[in-house]
Amino acid sequence: MEAVISLGSNIGDRKANLHAGLEYLKRAGFSIRHVSPTVESPAQLPPNSPSEWNRPFLNLVVIGDSSKELKTFSQETKSIEFEVGKPGDSKWSPRKLDIDIVSWGRKTIKPDLGNDSVPEIYMRPYVLSPLLHLSPGWPVSLDREISALGLSASRAVEFHIPTWMGIINVTPDSFSDGGSYKNLEDVQAAVEHMIESGVNIIDIGAESTRPNAVALSDEEEWQRLEPVLEMVGEICAHSILPPSISVDTYHPLNAQRALEHGADIINDVTGLRDEMMLAIARDSGKTFIAMHSVTVPVDPQISICPKDDACEVFDKWIIDRRELWESKGLDLDNIVIDPGIGFGKSSLQSLELMRSIRRLRRYGHRVLIGHSRKRFLKSFSNFGSADLDLETIGASLNLCAQSVDILRVHDVEGHIRAFLSWAHLLNNKDGKSG
Repeated sequence: MEAVISLGSNIGDRKANLHAGLEYLKRAGFSIRHVSPTVESPAQLPPNSPSEWNRPFLNLVVIGDSSKELKTFSQETKSIEFEVGKPGDSKWSPRKLDIDIVSWGRKTIKPDLGNDSVPEIYMRPYVLSPLLHLSPGWPVSLDREISALGLSASRAVEFHIPTWMGIINVTPDSFSDGGSYKNLEDVQAAVEHMIESGVNIIDIGAESTRPNAVALSDEEEWQRLEPVLEMVGEICAHSILPPSISVDTYHPLNAQRALEHGADIINDVTGLRDEMMLAIARDSGKTFIAMHSVTVPVDPQISICPKDDACEVFDKWIIDRRELWESKGLDLDNIVIDPGIGFGKSSLQSLELMRSIRRLRRYGHRVLIGHSRKRFLKSFSNFGSADLDLETIGASLNLCAQSVDILRVHDVEGHIRAFLSWAHLLNNKDGKSG
């Protein structure tokens, strides 16, 4: 029977606890097909809870299959919770492992709490956010109550927890961090720090797309990419609940090579339009990021007309692209869209797009924003590109309030710390624990 399972932990080594829970589920005969990114969020507690209960949860969602009856499987999940760490006396108290069966056989499992029209478990951000990252179309295929919500369900939660993508540019000429990684040891240190900080995706780029950058050949880009990709793959292979690996390339040959070397995601700044790239996206079944761009690398002389509405330009682009992707047989759930902040847009047009995340999300795709240290931030800051992390974080928190899906940033640790502090101050009306 197909099932969606949510796991959470907020004491001890939370990653290790979640990993242990997954291993116990496998031993219980649960065949795991998909594991979501982990998301971190405050514990949702009832009024007058003890202060020591206010520990942030780490959560993930898995999709898999079980041959057992629901009652038997449910009893086994409770046994697994005790195996990892005996729960406290109250269901709200901190715990090493909490397991919830979200759906069983595409039928929603309704807990005692919540209203009759919307299964309460789906309105919890720590369940809905990782589930939508795992399978954006999933809610549409569930029972009538969820189908009626469709993908708009993600907008009904208190806040939508983003996925964090960390940037590793192994280029000598990138806009803010060119030449930062002089050797593999520098890359290793940065990647390990990102993983320790809680990064979900590591995005490796080897060709600069800054204004007037020199385009590389396939082989020139691959010579930079291959050793870094192999090293990052080795680090992730020895990590508990490792991040996904993304490769930032618009060269189809290198996209295919990267997937063969273990990459999970291809980040195509040309918007997924090349025939060979489309075929790779279709046949691989992997996640592809399609970015709106006017020219790559950026040509400052070619841009959207300053009088044009950037959102309307993007709307036309995504409608045209979706027709292309569907005609080529791509799974639209596997495509993330990126409005291309700073690529052929003025600073005001970039801000307009960043104020319109909910509008961009209406097409049902996950939305990625890559605004980190971008030139447009200088319109309200006197600092150089390498010193714009605070401005980036400020913008990111506004994007979080708009339910952005993925944030591509340089300072992963600073963003995750700032987000968790921001999330703790949200009004907790529901009294539901992670």
